[in-house]
Amino acid sequence: MNLVLVTQVLDRQDAVLGFVVRWVEGLASRVGKLRVVALEVGDVSGLPDNVDVRVLGRRGFLGRYLRYRGILKEAFAADGFDTLLTHMVPRYSTLAAGLAERHKVGHFLWYTHKGVDKRLTQAVEVVQKVFTASSESMRVDTPKKTVTGHGIDLQHFQPRGAVSPPGGRLRLLSVGRLTPAKDPLTLLRGLALLVERGLDVELDWAGGALAGGDDAYGDEVEREIQTLGLGERVRLHGAVAYPQIPELYQRADLFVSGSRTGSVDKVVLEAMACGLPVLTCNESFVPLLAELGGQAEVLGFKPGDVHGFAQRAQTLLELPADERGGLGADLRAMVARDHEVESLMGRLVQEMGGAA
Repeated sequence: MNLVLVTQVLDRQDAVLGFVVRWVEGLASRVGKLRVVALEVGDVSGLPDNVDVRVLGRRGFLGRYLRYRGILKEAFAADGFDTLLTHMVPRYSTLAAGLAERHKVGHFLWYTHKGVDKRLTQAVEVVQKVFTASSESMRVDTPKKTVTGHGIDLQHFQPRGAVSPPGGRLRLLSVGRLTPAKDPLTLLRGLALLVERGLDVELDWAGGALAGGDDAYGDEVEREIQTLGLGERVRLHGAVAYPQIPELYQRADLFVSGSRTGSVDKVVLEAMACGLPVLTCNESFVPLLAELGGQAEVLGFKPGDVHGFAQRAQTLLELPADERGGLGADLRAMVARDHEVESLMGRLVQEMGGAA
């Protein structure tokens, strides 16, 4: 199999898509040739020898479309690539459909988001399979949906071991863009309740603005921090490069997520991989965590429920060290079993017709 992977960003340092380089490494070890087509390319040091890269650029809709078609035509007609995998953007698939069909290229899409729109349904029609992390992560009813789990790099995301994090305060961590969909306001109001109850606790938030309107919402979040009197207890780190993000997980006592995206959120799995207890309102984690039995209930809260969030957070923060350690080990084991990156890459290649 010779594979073309189409993605938005290929850059080891990217705060959101830095993991894609690890995907490239895993896929490259299982295919003959791998060509990555990306809108943006940054740090690609150390890529395997059988990988090459084409840059689309973000400027000029028509010019970008023509470059995309030219790159795909070169790959399929001249360079012997026989399989196409597009990552997260359904339009990549619909624009490639004609060329893929003409050259009898296997055509696949990876998509994880609860949102369903015309672009997604059109893409589902033209691909052979849609890979997704969980049943809830791609909500088009189609036999093409193939649930594979996420791909978390357990070498990159490791527990901190027996070393305690620096400082005396208990530390909450959340990772994601400052947008209403991530609901930072509920987490901030819950933090204020915890402080009122006498807990010496603070919050780190890692994530910057990506889309129009994010900056304005970030200003609203900062005003709420001041209104709640949390100025000395909240640190907004902005975008954190992918190589540096494990350190934040390892310094935290509890990972918290108000995300309402509805799909299995990769950052929650990263926290679990670091052996960190998690508290999330994401409905997709209910079946995933159910095997923990009674423990699972304390790891979730209802969206927007400030008091429920605060109560569950307090319970988790006050767990004895041995119970916290055991819970963290169980969570990491779940990621290792169901969401490890090498297993995912093997599954994808196998599902696309190659040798895992």
